[in-house]
Amino acid sequence: MHVIQIPLRFSNAYLVIDQQAILVDTGSPNESDTIMRAITNAGITPNDISLLVHTHGHIDHAGSTAELRRRIGIPTAIHHADAPNLLSGTNGIVKPRNLEARLVAAMLVKPFEAVKADIVFTEELSLHAYGINGQIIFTPGHTKGSISLLLGNGEAIVGDVMMGGWLGGTIRPHQPNYHYFVDDWADVHHSINRLLTHAPTRWYVGHGGPLAYAQVARHFVDIIDK
Repeated sequence: MHVIQIPLRFSNAYLVIDQQAILVDTGSPNESDTIMRAITNAGITPNDISLLVHTHGHIDHAGSTAELRRRIGIPTAIHHADAPNLLSGTNGIVKPRNLEARLVAAMLVKPFEAVKADIVFTEELSLHAYGINGQIIFTPGHTKGSISLLLGNGEAIVGDVMMGGWLGGTIRPHQPNYHYFVDDWADVHHSINRLLTHAPTRWYVGHGGPLAYAQVARHFVDIIDK
């Protein structure tokens, strides 16, 4: 198994390649060409991709989903709490945590092309049926329906539960940090604690990264359950 990070304009998407492959997130609108090139460069074809998973339903993570579904026809999955975002092509309410976040929020008010998810799940979803040794777990806080992927190689894709660095991950991208937007602080802290109990060696985030377990544990030491 290996994970390929796909840097996009404002976020990261990921390919997870095992017995089959899955795509995690699709970036902003009009990024399907970049993702298709990454698929080719990874030495696989669209037919090898069994599932498209959304870590949550914001424009910078689901903006090209409709384009990709038309192009390669893969089934899409999202947590039920964020499924309305995908279905309406809107971000819902975002809660900036500081001034920089309020400036970034202006980019999230735009609509994106709506799409109905094929798979809407609640808590956990095994990925074994899709040829991937791993599972999806519920990690709310950034949004009400945020999820993470725990992979069989000991790594994790955590979406926007946290981010790397500052300015969207362009400065010190490997330094753990809270994301710009937090829907519920208690949920974010609970989700970080839940992920830390699994001790992923590498944390792939939606912006910046990847992050090392030791750095994450050290940065969030004040909220770790004792």
